[in-house]
Amino acid sequence: MRSPTHLAGVKVRSLSLLLLLCVPACSSRNFPSTEQEAARPGDEWFLIHLRGKAAGYSSQRKVVGENGDIETISFTRMTIKRGKEKVSVEMRLELRESAAGNILSFRKEEKAAREGVTTIGKVVEPDRMMLEVTSGGSPARTQEVPFNPAARGFQYVSERISSTLKEEGDRLELVVFMPDLSRCVKQVSTLSKLENGLRQIENRLEVAPGNSLVSTDWVDEKGKAVRSRTPYLSLETVLSSREEILAADFSSPPEIFISSAIPLGRFLGWKRQEIVYQLRIRDKNQPIELRESGAAGHELTAAEEKGSWRLKVRAVDDPDARPLPLEPNPLPKRYLASTAYLQADDSRLNELTKRIIGKEKNSLKAARQLEKWVYNYIRKKNLGTAFATAKEVLETRQGDCTEHAVLLAAMCRAGGIPSRVVAGLVYHKKNFVGHMWTEVYTGKWVPLDATIGKGRVEADHIALSVSALDNSAVSEMFVGLIPFLGNMDIEVLETR
Repeated sequence: MRSPTHLAGVKVRSLSLLLLLCVPACSSRNFPSTEQEAARPGDEWFLIHLRGKAAGYSSQRKVVGENGDIETISFTRMTIKRGKEKVSVEMRLELRESAAGNILSFRKEEKAAREGVTTIGKVVEPDRMMLEVTSGGSPARTQEVPFNPAARGFQYVSERISSTLKEEGDRLELVVFMPDLSRCVKQVSTLSKLENGLRQIENRLEVAPGNSLVSTDWVDEKGKAVRSRTPYLSLETVLSSREEILAADFSSPPEIFISSAIPLGRFLGWKRQEIVYQLRIRDKNQPIELRESGAAGHELTAAEEKGSWRLKVRAVDDPDARPLPLEPNPLPKRYLASTAYLQADDSRLNELTKRIIGKEKNSLKAARQLEKWVYNYIRKKNLGTAFATAKEVLETRQGDCTEHAVLLAAMCRAGGIPSRVVAGLVYHKKNFVGHMWTEVYTGKWVPLDATIGKGRVEADHIALSVSALDNSAVSEMFVGLIPFLGNMDIEVLETR
């Protein structure tokens, strides 16, 4: 009889690893020993390779309760390089399901900065889930999110895959709950090949309409996944042992920031008020569809060529910015709310915001004053922090684009100015590199970039995702970017 445990771990690891890699930078800490994660009989261990280099490990555990409930526990640690910085990231996931595969609860611990973020979720109604998110010393934030009653847990899904996919071409479609994203996604698994005693299974997770993350598992006759691979950054996990992982050399980890830059091949030019780009996907066989981000000044249209889009980006200003306070405010309250990442209700953050804005009543001028202050305040600008909360940035005064973006967004909310954050690309030395900035609402959405601190954002910023950074999951912001990692070309058609 095949054990249903093994395939479950693959689904947990694949998306977790990709989401950790997609954050624009990573926490600067020494790579910890596996001794800190107590081992138990029956645990499975996997070595993680990235672009052919050892990058870390993951462990997988299955615990069956007396009432038949099943808990899947996955722990991941990775070492990578961002430029010259050697850094480490980690994530722990616990998913509890009934014997029938129904989701009961989950717990996620992300360590992407000095202070971790913990998310606890519990199904409270057949179609609703309650989340409680805690970051550092901030109070817990609660949020109710939609839930698909058809969603099943990893163990149930693994058992179905193992028992159903036996011949080439066999296909299984299920809804699976992903604790990484705090939501349900459709998964399609197909047995694509039988070779050398292994079943080669292709899995597609539909993370957004038209966009699926693809992974391939090699499963032995006992149902154990011996290897898993994704095309994104050549990520691969290989069945190993705790002893092999303890003996592994992680001293020369893969670099993923500079190497992931998209070369333009020439100087962009000084005219950056409006730029028209041609975006192309390199691997046109991937199930990828670039969607309109909704970012200010962006206009996306599909080109005739498959996997190609025309993107017009223009710099946005607002000479008619509304006075503070913004009443009435037509936007949802989420753009002014305090969250686990944007602690706009923090007392020190509030006091500083009031002092910086002073008597300024023009909402855009006030936001620009905050942008300039954040630019000057973060004195240690480096790639050594993954995704710190606004409160942590206020304390450490260090970080890269993500820390500038979240601190500015939180301070704008504290000042009564609706805000959101944008993830995408920015032009830098004949290349486009991963970046994050902020947008504020002053009667319309206007982008600001505290990393640069110019008071305006030029058309050399390409937005791929926009988020209010609600409590549900910061991972949600980056999941749409994963299919484009190392898989996009950019051409400049016009500049004005």
